[in-house]
Amino acid sequence: MVGADEDKRKELLKRVMAFLAEARNDVPPPYLSRDVYNIISEILGVEDPYKEKKEESNSMALSLYPQLKKMVEEADDPLFEAVRIAIIGNIIDFGACQEFKLEDISSFHEIPIGINHYPQLKEEIERAKTVLYIGDNAGEVVFDRILLEKLKEMGKRLYFAVRSAPIINDVTKKEAIEAGIDKVAEIIESGSDAPGIVIEKATERFKHLFRDAHVVISKGQGNYETLEDIPRRVYFLLRVKCPVVARKIGTEMGNIVILKGGRECRGLLL
Repeated sequence: MVGADEDKRKELLKRVMAFLAEARNDVPPPYLSRDVYNIISEILGVEDPYKEKKEESNSMALSLYPQLKKMVEEADDPLFEAVRIAIIGNIIDFGACQEFKLEDISSFHEIPIGINHYPQLKEEIERAKTVLYIGDNAGEVVFDRILLEKLKEMGKRLYFAVRSAPIINDVTKKEAIEAGIDKVAEIIESGSDAPGIVIEKATERFKHLFRDAHVVISKGQGNYETLEDIPRRVYFLLRVKCPVVARKIGTEMGNIVILKGGRECRGLLL
């Protein structure tokens, strides 16, 4: 993507393999990804190698926006359809799947929902005044906007958390604004420079909102891997993309998930 020559690629592979050989095996994978990405940026001299890919992802997703809105408006349960569409955003990897076409969206109705805690999520949303929504990737963020707009219509006060520094194709404040998130939610930086949430590095603002928001929605597998055992209730929306997470959650690879997770305990984050 950035035009590195063969020598740079070899140097990069050696450095990454040396790091992984000594890395801890008792931490979530996104923690290691942060260090690997730092090695990549250092060797290549490029802070954000996925910059163009992220811009392309947002542009492609925005072209789908009118169709996505129509799907919600015509649904029997618009909130459920908005949730499902948000998960569709996690299914589509715009960086790797450049052949995705607008007419393919309807086929995602056929993908099994391996775990469906939507009734509990809907009940909590209806009671809630504030929602903290933790974003995942560029491109996908446009699909998140569909759900956020539905929550806004329901009168919720919304906060959208992004990465505080570029990491792979994860969404930062720049991509969130490009996707129009600032029109429906307050964008906050999480403090994380990993493809997940590292609570130890989280900003005080994020930690307070994470503790006090009535509902927390977390998008994507990286956020799940770093928050699945956190001491508060979190709703995880994602597609299961690896066998380890499939076993942990208790569903099949490829399924989409609406999972009520975390632990009912607050106050330990601060």
